[in-house]
Amino acid sequence: MLKTLDILIGTTTVVLVFSMAVTVITGALTTMIGRRGMHLKAGLADLLQQLGIPEREVSEAIAHAVLTHPLLSEGKAWWGWGKARLGTVVSREEFTKMLLDAAASTSSGASGPNSLWSGLKDDAKQKLAEMLRANGVSEPEATLKNVRAMALQLEASNPELATDVRQSLALIHEAGSDYVARVNSWFDQTMDRVSQRFTKYTHYVTLGIAAVVALAVQLDVIAVVDRLSVDDVLRNKIAETAMADEAQSSGPPVPGHPPDAGTAQSQPAPKSADTSQFNLNDYYNQLSGAGLVTLPFGYNWAEEMSWRKVPGMVLAILLISLGAPFWYNILKDLLGLRASLAKKDDVQRLIRQTTQEAPPPSGTLSPEKLATASLLLAGERGDLNAVG
Repeated sequence: MLKTLDILIGTTTVVLVFSMAVTVITGALTTMIGRRGMHLKAGLADLLQQLGIPEREVSEAIAHAVLTHPLLSEGKAWWGWGKARLGTVVSREEFTKMLLDAAASTSSGASGPNSLWSGLKDDAKQKLAEMLRANGVSEPEATLKNVRAMALQLEASNPELATDVRQSLALIHEAGSDYVARVNSWFDQTMDRVSQRFTKYTHYVTLGIAAVVALAVQLDVIAVVDRLSVDDVLRNKIAETAMADEAQSSGPPVPGHPPDAGTAQSQPAPKSADTSQFNLNDYYNQLSGAGLVTLPFGYNWAEEMSWRKVPGMVLAILLISLGAPFWYNILKDLLGLRASLAKKDDVQRLIRQTTQEAPPPSGTLSPEKLATASLLLAGERGDLNAVG
């Protein structure tokens, strides 16, 4: 049973190592190109079209201006000659007030080069103002001032209220209109669709990066399982390294009996999926030394590629694409199960190796039971002297 668990632990550890690499690459790539902000921009443009700006180009321009506003932008991008990065988070109240502020910049004349809305063209601002008027907000500047005053009053009278609650109450009280009602009705559903689209996009990117990584190192999961099932040294080495890394990430070791030959000391599973303590180089070196992975920098990389590895590499791509958190939780459960089984195995082995007293033959009574029976028999006969 322990051997089967060690095979599962070793295979899971191998998949986890490459899943960590894929997860890091995916996160860096999506952050670098700003895909989260792009999906949020598309979702806000959809919402603006529902509010009454049918032109897609205009709605995207307004959404872009909102997400590049200094209060929402993530700063300047190191590529693109200092252009502002799109924001990745916007609340419903922020979006509502941002549109009011953008429309108010036209009526107040604050549309010069130093204006925060200078990147938004005048025709887009006019379309935005027309949309607000059609939805019951004829004077966005005055409405925005009233909203700020009401929020200030709520903060003075009800300081225990959260900021978003105060802002929402101020908007409902001072800007109560079809505009606020429609934003409140559709904003959350729109953000849910944005999250779904971004998650689907991330899955595709993860699958593509997993394919590149698996093909680059020629990771054959089927070959890994076969090798771990017959190579006790490699299996124990990977299992011991995984348990040591997992114990280090979960805190100080718990006192216990030392491991015997072929059995490593198991530690309790960590409470959080902290994979930062895993030394990837150790696993890479072990797998490379066993011939289970081939780095693309060697001269024999092309020679090692063969059609028999294709099923195992396809399986590796599918498993790696599940992500590092998934496999870390699986490894955590397997290590916890192994700890309990190893403890039971040690107890059973101790019982087998300890001298045990032979049980009495069947049908005989122990001396204590014989004495009790004699007392009962003497009492029934009334022969107290015999008992004495």
